[in-house]
Amino acid sequence: MIKARTQTPEYWEKGFHLTDSDVEQLYNHFIETEKPQTIEQLTAVLINHRVNEEVRKIEHTIKGHQMYQPQNNYEVGDKLVFPALDFVQGTVTGLRQGFNPQEGDFQVIAVEIGGRMREFVAAYMKPHVLSSDDGQDLIEMLNLDKELLYKTYGKTLGEKLGQSLTEHSEFIELGSQWFVKSLMAEINVGHLHLSEAVLEINEGGPMAVEEILPNLDLDTGIDPAVQKFSLNYALKNDGRFDDVGGRGKVAWFLRRLEPEEVQQIPGRLVYRPIDYDRSSLSPQLRSLERELDDEWSRLEPVQKSQPAILALTYPHRWAGTLPLSSRLKPLFDTGSSPQQRVVLIDEETEENIVGWVVPEGSYVFGLGDWYNKNKIPVGGFIHLAPTDQQGVLTLGYEIRRPKREWVRLATSQDNRIHFELERRSIGCGYDDLLIVGTDVVAAIDALWRRADANQRSIVSLLIELFPTLAALTPQKAVHAKTLYSALNMLRRTPPGPIFAELVNNPAFQTVGDHYWTFDESRLHGGR
Repeated sequence: MIKARTQTPEYWEKGFHLTDSDVEQLYNHFIETEKPQTIEQLTAVLINHRVNEEVRKIEHTIKGHQMYQPQNNYEVGDKLVFPALDFVQGTVTGLRQGFNPQEGDFQVIAVEIGGRMREFVAAYMKPHVLSSDDGQDLIEMLNLDKELLYKTYGKTLGEKLGQSLTEHSEFIELGSQWFVKSLMAEINVGHLHLSEAVLEINEGGPMAVEEILPNLDLDTGIDPAVQKFSLNYALKNDGRFDDVGGRGKVAWFLRRLEPEEVQQIPGRLVYRPIDYDRSSLSPQLRSLERELDDEWSRLEPVQKSQPAILALTYPHRWAGTLPLSSRLKPLFDTGSSPQQRVVLIDEETEENIVGWVVPEGSYVFGLGDWYNKNKIPVGGFIHLAPTDQQGVLTLGYEIRRPKREWVRLATSQDNRIHFELERRSIGCGYDDLLIVGTDVVAAIDALWRRADANQRSIVSLLIELFPTLAALTPQKAVHAKTLYSALNMLRRTPPGPIFAELVNNPAFQTVGDHYWTFDESRLHGGR
């Protein structure tokens, strides 16, 4: 069966690039519609344009020529078009009789194509794949195949088209739509000042552009879709405004009214990357690293959004945040804007808690009051789950009857951290290897600031922590999870660098089940 180029996968999937003719066609489409378009709509326009171009090419090529078909008779001087050879043209220069015992009588025609001679069969009366009445059936097939082409190649082509359009400054992408600059409504500085005032009256937002537009007195003759696109584009390019709506949903907020912890990453959450040999970690330690699921660990991300459980660490308990770890990150939209505003619904009270997703810092801010109200300790298990509504999740914890438990509490002695075991009432599920706390937050913060200012190494912090933690157990051994949890009171560090130091420094010896002892006499690496 003869196929045109646009009917082949290679045409759409391998060799595609945007041509000047494509750009002109898409631009004209915007002028005709005078509305923003989705990439799906533009892809359909492009496919239609490419097929129409090929139809016109075929019609022009076969005009004044015969379509080569093996069953026909030809004479010297006949001008032929060969569909199977990408519609190349040729002229018959000779003919002779042919015979094959299996095929019978037929003719052989000599055809000059581009200065070269080739031979083809003619007067061949048996069925053949190249036999047809004329070129009109192929043209009709092309016109009928446009919808099928979109279903087959639309998604792949749409991705390539979107990438190509970004290289042309006249086309503007905003959210899930595209438009051209020349057709946008004029949004001046006065409109932007009014938008700021509207948001300020509404506590900073979030507000959809449809709620802001009625206050701007734009020309009513401008299509509402164009008004929306134009204002969204102007707000996006003005530093006073943030789109906090997430993927596919635009919602504006005044940046200066966002929480300080959203505008600037809290110091305790800042991780300064540490070089270490991850290959030195045993499979067991890597499994433990995966279990801890620190947002700064080098873990393969979870692809699917699904319910997740995490154990709260000291830096996030202190800052009132959640980590955007490999398990939690798929629950949040982290790719569309610098930060997003989400709603977390308390499973127990159905209270709505406003959260702020800050991808740059890998955290979600806004849970401090919830932690305090529910007395969630460091090490406490928290669970989140997606809902049917974008940007809305459920939040909960394992509620238990409050019971007094032994807890590691940190104090400051001689400018060093010191741990003691004391009883505290715990009313939720928790990891007893991670639980640490303090009654003197300001003093521990002072130790953290000193460690941060002095850029203390992991080994120096382990040397400080180990004796006081080891003294709490009869075996004088400390679990790797406890070291990770306690060390993060002084320096934000994922498990990897800590585990690597335990493995590579002979002063630390494993005694099984991830418990370690410390022998200062074997120490190397400095304090």
